[in-house]
Amino acid sequence: MKIDVRSRELLEGKKKKYRLSHKFKVGLVTAALVLGIPGMMFLNSKNNRNETKDFGNPPPGIEEYEDVVLEDAVKGTVDEINNLNIIIDDGDCSDTFMEEVYNELENDGIKFKKSNKGNNINNDNSVVITLDQQYISGPGVLVIAPSNNNRNGNSDALALAMDTALYEKGFLTDGIECGIRGFREEDGKVVNRIPSKTEDSISKDKNTSFVTISFGTENINSELVVEAIENGLTRYNSYIQTNSKEDLIYRAMDDDDINKYAEMFNTTAERIRLTNKITGEVVPVDTTVKNPRVDLIRQFNKSVPVDLENVEKTKWAK
Repeated sequence: MKIDVRSRELLEGKKKKYRLSHKFKVGLVTAALVLGIPGMMFLNSKNNRNETKDFGNPPPGIEEYEDVVLEDAVKGTVDEINNLNIIIDDGDCSDTFMEEVYNELENDGIKFKKSNKGNNINNDNSVVITLDQQYISGPGVLVIAPSNNNRNGNSDALALAMDTALYEKGFLTDGIECGIRGFREEDGKVVNRIPSKTEDSISKDKNTSFVTISFGTENINSELVVEAIENGLTRYNSYIQTNSKEDLIYRAMDDDDINKYAEMFNTTAERIRLTNKITGEVVPVDTTVKNPRVDLIRQFNKSVPVDLENVEKTKWAK
């Protein structure tokens, strides 16, 4: 049976709703110019009574967005996932929660090794997924990517794939953080960047992809967590088959001019601002800067579903 297969009609519906929302926004701008502010306020109040939802955060240019939305599902098989040498690391979760996650994965035929707090994860050619329930509280979910921009492996792709999968499964995602913001003392000096425990446990020269998924204390649905992991691994595996080596995520090392990142990602400063919600000309140190092209990559697009074969699921197989 297949997991997460959604009809083309659903994708078409999202596209039409986005078009309506896009046209209305254009109409508001026109109204402001032609009718002035009072006219725009009238149209806005009317729209509040007949609200049209805006799906996703597409990059500028509806033509680009349409092309992505109408793509076929990201496909994969359990056998392909099992070739990734997966390690599921218990960062600091309840025993009951982790046992449920392990059982769900095993029941779905996913092969993996177990780890606890970063022990025995310093393995080459592996994919390490650390689950944590201590970094944040409440209903949110934070994806923690490497803080070191020069790491081997495909950790950026793994972080983006997991962030997309969590969003698709309905989790309140807080985005991607390159390492953990905080303070600690090193060699008598206070530093404000703390790599995750997972990153500290893996040598820089290892060709290992890793990510930490920090669940708030209100996220205890192990079934949904497992579905998100399987979804994310399918997206990740599909992406790395393209052998793409482009930069996807970068942690700002200094207070840099935004044009530096525009040049780095071969785009414009405006696209950098829109994608990363950056204002002004300076990118503050430790900011997670995402390549604007990520939104156009099918495996990381939140409107493209996943089709994972040979997994016995019924809830999402519609």
